[in-house]
Amino acid sequence: MSKTQDLQGAGKFAYLLSDAAFKVVVCIPENEQLLIEILELLIPGKHIESITFVNKEMHGLVISEKNVNFDLLCKDRDTGEEFLVEVQNREQNSFRDRMLVYSTYPIREQMEVRAQEIREGKIKDPMDYSLKPVYVVSMVNFHLRHENKDAIEHGYISRYDLRNGMNGELMTDSLHFVFLELDRLKLKDTEAEKCRTLLERFVFSLKYMHTLTAKPQSFEDDLLNRLYNATELATMTVTTRQNYDKIMWTEIDQIATTAFAVEKAKEEGKAEGKAEGKIETAKAMLAKKYSVEDIAEITGLSLEEIAKLAEVS
Repeated sequence: MSKTQDLQGAGKFAYLLSDAAFKVVVCIPENEQLLIEILELLIPGKHIESITFVNKEMHGLVISEKNVNFDLLCKDRDTGEEFLVEVQNREQNSFRDRMLVYSTYPIREQMEVRAQEIREGKIKDPMDYSLKPVYVVSMVNFHLRHENKDAIEHGYISRYDLRNGMNGELMTDSLHFVFLELDRLKLKDTEAEKCRTLLERFVFSLKYMHTLTAKPQSFEDDLLNRLYNATELATMTVTTRQNYDKIMWTEIDQIATTAFAVEKAKEEGKAEGKAEGKIETAKAMLAKKYSVEDIAEITGLSLEEIAKLAEVS
């Protein structure tokens, strides 16, 4: 199956392994409850009443740095806690470092808001650097590198925060990282009934739902009902479907363009290799005192090309 065919899948549900597609299909206000349930699944013990969608484009830390667009940045309306969600399908060696950099943007924004409140007299203590917790949640379709298997929780999740290296004491509750590794799912797209937990059913859905013609019968969790309802192409709102189609055609065009470039490079490499081979053969024949005519007949090079090679030799 080609990459283009994989993107199109069965045509029943959206392809969510693309960060852009996930953004326009799931990360929208009408799917607020779905997002809350996803966050609560990946951050055990976290209870969220409601969320506010925050501007997902933030300015660079310096003038020369480009703006950063997050897949999703939202905030708990009651506590002010922030959740930065990213989806990544293609492997990156420094992905965790990238997420660390991303985490600095909402933290910096909190400091900018705090500075404004100090100027307005709303904060009396200028040395109060209290931060609202920031959670960076990443869903990746590849393996992250770990020192050992103990780093993986429930077979799919790894978590990080700032702790003392000696006794595990929490330095601050202001920064947390959650990585969900979809590629650790060993089941095929025909083995939905083998999923044993909600987390595993969620992983299966993100990875394979675009290949399915119907939601698996055993997937009756509220979160999954919301997920499949939100991603069913036939029932999307006109605006969501238009945004999704535009993004997917862009993805398909990029794949086709890349495939063409790779194939062209291969052909050019073959042609270049043949040309180099002819030249090397001609040089060897010149050294053996073959006639120019014989060399031209055997290699296909012109008399002028062989004459130039003879001058160099």
